[in-house]
Parts: sequence; C-alpha cells; structure tokens
Amino acid sequence: MTHRDPIDWTGRALRVRVEGPAHGGEFVARHNGRVVFCRGGITGELVEVVVDDDPGRGFCRGTVRTVLEPSADRVEPVCAAAAAGAGCCDWSHIHPAAARRFTGRVLAEQAERIGRFPVPGTHVTVTPPGGDDATTGWRTITRWFTDENGRPGVRRARSRDVVTVPCSQPDPRLRDAVLAADLGPGREVLAVLGDDGSVHLGDRAASADGPRGGDRRSRRSAATRARGRGSRGRAWRIVSGGETVVRRVGEHTWHLPVDAFWQAHRSAAAHYSDMVRDAVADAPGRPDTPVVWDLYGGAGVFAAAARDACAGARVTVVESASGSLSGAAETLGTNPGIRTVRSRVEAFLETGDDGDAPAAPDIVVLDPPRGGAGIPVMKALATAARLRIVHVGCDPASLARDVGVLVGEGWVLRDLRGVAAFPGTHHVEGIAVLDAPARS
Repeated sequence: MTHRDPIDWTGRALRVRVEGPAHGGEFVARHNGRVVFCRGGITGELVEVVVDDDPGRGFCRGTVRTVLEPSADRVEPVCAAAAAGAGCCDWSHIHPAAARRFTGRVLAEQAERIGRFPVPGTHVTVTPPGGDDATTGWRTITRWFTDENGRPGVRRARSRDVVTVPCSQPDPRLRDAVLAADLGPGREVLAVLGDDGSVHLGDRAASADGPRGGDRRSRRSAATRARGRGSRGRAWRIVSGGETVVRRVGEHTWHLPVDAFWQAHRSAAAHYSDMVRDAVADAPGRPDTPVVWDLYGGAGVFAAAARDACAGARVTVVESASGSLSGAAETLGTNPGIRTVRSRVEAFLETGDDGDAPAAPDIVVLDPPRGGAGIPVMKALATAARLRIVHVGCDPASLARDVGVLVGEGWVLRDLRGVAAFPGTHHVEGIAVLDAPARS
C-alpha cells in the first residue's frame, strides 16, 4: 500500500504476537507494518484481534477475541462486569504481580519518552498501597448509573450503555446500599464508605454527556475537569447516610462533604501520607521550621503529614474546591502552623492570598489532577522551591512531563516509584521526589 491508499481494517480479524504494554491500558502488536493496540492481551501472547477502531493512520485498535498461546501471567478474570464489556477492570485478566511490573514499565517509558529523563536504578517499582494486595472490594468511593429498569451498573467501554453485572472493585456494602435504595431509572449514583463504616448515598439525573470514545488526551482532560468541578457541578441529592463522611489517616480525622475528593482505595491515603512524611523528614538541608506548600492540597492530608514529620513546619494548603478546603480548615485550622488558601495554584503562585507574591517554600508537595500541573506551574516551582519537591501523579504521561520540566531545570530525581492503587486496572499512581540543584 502507499500513503495515498485508504486504510480501514475495521471488522478484520488479525493474528498478532503481543508486545509490551502501552500507556492507556492497551498492549502493542504489529501487523503489515502498522501498530495494533490490543485490549485484552498480554505481552508474549499469540492472539486473534478484531479491529474495532481504525483512524486510517499508522495504527488501529482492536479487542482480543481468541487467545491462541496464553501467557503464564493470564488468570481467570475476577471482574464479571469487565468480562461483560464494562470499562472498569481492564486488566483483571492479568496476575496482579505481573500487572505491577507492566505499570512500572509504563512509568519508566513515559519518563524517557515524554519527560526525557532516565529513571533511578534499572526499573520503576510498583507496590500495593500499604501492603494491601486485595484485588476485590478495595474501593470506598464509586459511581454507578441506573438502567431503564433502575438496576445499577457501570458504563460499557467507550459507550453510554449500562452494564449491570457487578464490578469487583467496590466494597460489597456499597452495592448492597444502592440496591436497597431502589433509586429508579436514569440516575447517576455516588456511593461512599466512611472510615467509621457508614455508607453515604447521593444521586442525581444522569447526564447525557456520558463516556464516549475519544482519545486518551481528551479522557485525561475530562477527568481533570471533573476533579476540579467541585461545588460548581450538578448537586447531589443525599439519599442516605448524611452529608458528611468521616475520614481518618493516622491520628487525624476529617469530616468531609460526600463529594469531596478522597483516594478511592481504602489504603491509599495513609500510604501516600507516609511517603510524604518520610520525604519531608529526610529533605537535605531542612531547617527546623521549613516552609511547606501543599498544592492541590484537597483536605490537607499531606499538610498533616508534613507537620507530623516536622512539628515546626509552616504549611500552606492551596486548593480551589471549597468542600475539600473547608474540611482541611476544620481539621487542621486549630494548628497555628497550618493555613489554608482557596485558590487555583496558578493564581497563588502569582499573588499568594493577600495580593503579594508568596514566601518561597523549602519543600513543595503537589498532587494535581490527571492532567498534571502543567509546564508553567512546574517552571515556577523549579525557581521558587529551595530544597525538595514531591510530586504525586495519577497519570504517567502527565507526571513524566511535569518531572521532566524540573529535571531540565537542573533538579535531581532521587526517587520514582509507583503505587498500584487501582488493582485490576492499568491505572497507576506515581510518586517522584526531587532535590534542588546546587545554587550560588
């Protein structure tokens, strides 16, 4: 074929040998000089893939129909919803240990390709949060949609259709509560399990803007907008359990709105808190009263960790979502070393909270949404921070881009590791610790 020939393999069945994982959950294969992104495959397998998306360029996408030579890492899928076509547990057919190896490889490849920096050591290690290696029932925050018969389920992959076969991720108490509530058809449901064991339900009319195809960039942008929407979004009607959820990390307790951002995995918040505490405690050259910024700080979990690491730390929590920030102020506001600022990070970096440029920090911790902090923010932090930056990222590509900015400005990457906070899926959290370059 020539570059002028039209290419459309949609509907074709291709026999291919699967190569390595790609960012986004698919695996790479090749056929007649074109890349075939395979859903449902594993490295090394010989499979038959049916092409269901062909943009007519140098690649197409397909779904594995038959596994001719299975990998030793293939297991019986634990998620019945994913097996029925839902877009939830796309890696539930992969052994958890192998899945962690694959996500570590993706983190390393994104660092080299997008960030243009080498990772410390020979690979990126990915571990379960807090040693919690459960593959089912780990999710404490979940959303469902009800079908025309009022049955709750999750969206079919790249579709607005609802699959009502149960997903394996949520704590069983959440689904039991949703079923008992009998909310009727056409609803979007938010179910939250508090750390005191209480279940909270909210619902609202399902939006017509459900998941559609789109590329990975558009889906990351949508996720970023969703996290930042906060109180500006359509309000939830609280059905049961009350409007306030109890959250605990260590000796700290938060009372947060039901829709306030929190880590979905039951062990993730404590795990990240421990890592941030350690990173603050051993920052080279740290003074006894360091200035710490907790950017995109949510409810202030990392602010509390910084104070646990160093009792004299002066911490500023910057967050634009009022619900999360009110929880931070209520829980941490009595501590004179912690202050909260409601602001977009970009605006805070320019003017602080009183019209003047904020005092330069010794240590910065940031946990941006999936789209990352962005190049302008990272360039500003590269100049402003004195000692150490800790970046918690939920998208390998965005994390690589952000960290690459710092490395390009002379910052030294001390550690990059992954957290398997979404078992059974390709999603992985990355945590990067960087130290400032020597400055005159």
